[in-house]
Amino acid sequence: MRNPKKKQLLTASLVLLGASGTLMAQSMPVNYGYWVDSSGRVAKNSWGECWRSGYWMPALAIAECDPDLVPKPAPVPVAAPAPAPVAAPAPVVAPPPPPPPPAAPAFRTVITEKPVVLEGANFPTGSSTLLPSAYGQLNQVAQQSKDHPDINFEVSGYTDNVGSAQSNVRLSQARAESVKAYLVSRGVAASRISTKGYGEESPIADNNTFDGRAQNRRVEIRYTDKVESRVRVAP
Repeated sequence: MRNPKKKQLLTASLVLLGASGTLMAQSMPVNYGYWVDSSGRVAKNSWGECWRSGYWMPALAIAECDPDLVPKPAPVPVAAPAPAPVAAPAPVVAPPPPPPPPAAPAFRTVITEKPVVLEGANFPTGSSTLLPSAYGQLNQVAQQSKDHPDINFEVSGYTDNVGSAQSNVRLSQARAESVKAYLVSRGVAASRISTKGYGEESPIADNNTFDGRAQNRRVEIRYTDKVESRVRVAP
């Protein structure tokens, strides 16, 4: 027969082992990294430090005991503030091009023909002889010819209405020739002087009076004064 004391000792050991396993199961937290008391709280020493179990590893760390080892939650991304609206720059308006420089004025030379009539070469009735009263004006014409050697002269003779028309034409022509001869004597080239007798045509005074007939017995000298002038030409 076997020893009853050994049987009792074995039974007690099994009971103690079962009780110890039950206590360990109650003392271990869910992650088995820390010891817990009967109330389920993590057991701590007198310094407030948590008791780590033999299974503890950094991966089992909890914030209550090892906050530095607990992975921090990723920060919630904060949306960047929308940039302040930037006003569109004002459109750059190109300045208008400068006006073109004014065109240089164009000129052309114009020859102006200016008729000049000198009167007063008077004659006695029925005569082609010059009266001394005509010399002053004829001398002026001679001077004009010297100042303007490029101008020509037209000498026109006239009479009053005394006598026939035909004889008056011949008389007026003779009077024009007398004036030409005087001008030639004063240095005017004969080739620059033309003559024509008009008789009693174109009276300038009343032939019914003595003074009027004296004014009609005349010679008119016309010449063209060539004046050069610069005239602006329109563009």
